[in-house]
Amino acid sequence: MRTIKVLELLHALKSHEKAAFSAYLTSPYFLPAPEYPRLLQLLETLPLSTQELPKTELYGQLFPQQPFDDQQLRYLLSDFTERLEHFFLLRQLAGEKEESALLQVEALHARETSKAYQHAARRFESIDRHESAKHFHRHYRAAEIRQEFAAQHGARDEVTDYVELADNLDRFYFLRKLQLQCERINYRNVLAREFDVSLIDEITRHVLRNQFLGSPLIETYYQVLQLLSGPEPETAFQSLLQLLEAHRDRFSVEDLNNVYQYVKNHCIRRINLGDEVYRERLFGIYQNILADERLMRHDYLSPWEYKNIVTLGLRLRQEAWVADFIELHLHHLPPNERDNAHTYNSAMLCYYRKQYRQAVKLLQTVEFTDLYYQLDARSILLKVYFETYESESLLHHISAFKIFLRRNKLVSAYQRKIYENFIRYALKIFRSSDSESKRKALAEEIRSVDHISDRAWLLEQLE
Repeated sequence: MRTIKVLELLHALKSHEKAAFSAYLTSPYFLPAPEYPRLLQLLETLPLSTQELPKTELYGQLFPQQPFDDQQLRYLLSDFTERLEHFFLLRQLAGEKEESALLQVEALHARETSKAYQHAARRFESIDRHESAKHFHRHYRAAEIRQEFAAQHGARDEVTDYVELADNLDRFYFLRKLQLQCERINYRNVLAREFDVSLIDEITRHVLRNQFLGSPLIETYYQVLQLLSGPEPETAFQSLLQLLEAHRDRFSVEDLNNVYQYVKNHCIRRINLGDEVYRERLFGIYQNILADERLMRHDYLSPWEYKNIVTLGLRLRQEAWVADFIELHLHHLPPNERDNAHTYNSAMLCYYRKQYRQAVKLLQTVEFTDLYYQLDARSILLKVYFETYESESLLHHISAFKIFLRRNKLVSAYQRKIYENFIRYALKIFRSSDSESKRKALAEEIRSVDHISDRAWLLEQLE
């Protein structure tokens, strides 16, 4: 579907930014066109799905006494779009405290305002720092500017600046190489083609020999790499938890999120392999994340992360905690996702509390806007009919579930496999005899299946 650029940009404005953009459009500093405010009002009435701008109507509203001039309107729309893009640049810069301070240092140095430059340089150094690749690169750039300043003012022998310049360049370069190697390993199953991170073996040996260049963040990504491809992933996992506990306040929010994602993925892999200890570990990690104000105010919680936390808590029989979580953290979801997520996860809670009638009632009101909701809701309904011994409803539902998996083009081959296995074994258990030996054999068969959804629930039905 075609998207019109100016509408895409306008719809990207957050609600609290709209008044600021209106003020920006009329600022005399930017030589505004008198038609900008009215053009903004007209464009705001158009939905993002608009395929063609109503140019004649727009022009008639903007220039009611003039004949239509397509070129004039195109120039106006182009200038308006550039203003909107520039507004986003200013907003981005306002949120990048360290980058803004460095650009000010660079600007004052370029204008040879020695006293103001030195004051700005001290202010840049005093900013609260969070380690990140961007941080190291900025301090490399700052050291370069100091070198230029020293050269212009006859202080070329300031060796300490050369040391800082080289150290920050090394930290930036080695950290980014480690991060890229971690990403390469993590995504190699979904990337269309492989890529190599040159010198990665030499880099890992170098940072290990040199105490990670004095950077906890470099040590953390070194351990992530060991977690993904090293000989002792459990040791790396424990090291990562210790590093996060000791240094989380020194890391940027972006890096904290990234490292936590690697740690969570490792737990999920271990759980999928049947290592139930990792359920408790993953639950503890989620609790640490939820308690971190920096992480929780940085961005919305995705509906799928919200659902995963609920599912994990319920499987660990933490119903009271989950009930509180559903209500207390609903506001962390995107506003348009809250009602659906609340309904679905409340249905999950009801199911685990064996309030089956209420669970089914809630599931019937969930809007199936996403494939994952559809698959999970169908799984819950299967479990409800299974546990309430509603044979006719169960068999009818299984038949419909199989058709859905077969016909829905959005269901991946992997998803189809794990849910088909789930259905197959649920039906086997439902029809199995009370023979203890046969049920034990069936349990062993379920444990040996590589790709299956809800393995733990199936095994519970055989106990």
